[in-house]
Amino acid sequence: MTNLFKKLGANVALIQYLALSAVTVAVILGVHASFGNVLSEANLEVLAMNMVFEGIMALGMTFVIIAGGIDLSVASVFAFAEILVAKLMVEYGMPIVPSIVLTLLACASIGALNGLLIVGIRVHPLIITMGTLLTVRGVNLAITDGRSISGFSDAFLFLGTGNVLGLPIPILFFIVAAVLLGVMLAHHRYLRQLYVIGGGERSARLSGINVNRVKIVIYTLSALLAGAAGVMAAARYGAAHWGHGNLAELKAIAAVAIGGANINGGSGTIGGTVLGVIFLAVVHNAFVTSAVNPFWYDVVNGLMLLVAVLLSRFIQRQNVWSLLSIREAKMNQIAARPTTKGEGT
Repeated sequence: MTNLFKKLGANVALIQYLALSAVTVAVILGVHASFGNVLSEANLEVLAMNMVFEGIMALGMTFVIIAGGIDLSVASVFAFAEILVAKLMVEYGMPIVPSIVLTLLACASIGALNGLLIVGIRVHPLIITMGTLLTVRGVNLAITDGRSISGFSDAFLFLGTGNVLGLPIPILFFIVAAVLLGVMLAHHRYLRQLYVIGGGERSARLSGINVNRVKIVIYTLSALLAGAAGVMAAARYGAAHWGHGNLAELKAIAAVAIGGANINGGSGTIGGTVLGVIFLAVVHNAFVTSAVNPFWYDVVNGLMLLVAVLLSRFIQRQNVWSLLSIREAKMNQIAARPTTKGEGT
């Protein structure tokens, strides 16, 4: 029965991925046919860079959502990383590597604190991470007085503007991180526990999973990836500002949901999230290329998130009903099976 359910879920996920890929390709070809410059090398790089930082955050968000949580603090952590690495290097003269390491450790500590508060006082992650979002955003404003910080060295700026293997470093980082995390999520026993936790925390505890420890790890990972994105964003923009990454948490959540993850937990993949990130980048690029008022982009993003959540709920219910129907049919077959001599003695 378990294998049957896995096969059913895999088929549904495959249909979702194919449908999302087909829509993405259709949008690209449609805009290219209308405006003619979408598939140029320069535009493809712009398309990729439009969502790469939100995409890195979405990778961490995938783990959190699969486990049935949510992390609204990633946007403020993203800006905090920009500001902290800028202060350490520009204002305090610290070398690049120690500055980046200390920044990432600080961001990871924020994520660990999120996890500890969630498992310690047993309050919904939405409330805890919203509180962290507002607190860290206030800290960002207070330590910068609302001003931007610039003056980075060329060596640091290379992290955001340089190319390695023909790819901008942020995009290369996103690809490598997606591959590594995708393989680990698919095959590593520890991370496979996320699906059990997202499917039912009580059942996960009864099966011997240390739910609290896993939650702390994934919130730490989410904040760490947001911090890495923030460091590269500071190098890309050449300045750190408290307003950078505004609403990035919603775009990251949208990418995960559009990629087929159940927003209530229990399902999702890194591959689906990557498809969601690509789709959002393509839609944003279509708005820019077609010169449509960019304010409508947020409207479309919101509608797509609603559709993705509703579709996820519908598919979840269909899977449950299918499983119940199959189980009932098997029970009827067993009940109708003729009794053999000696059976039941």
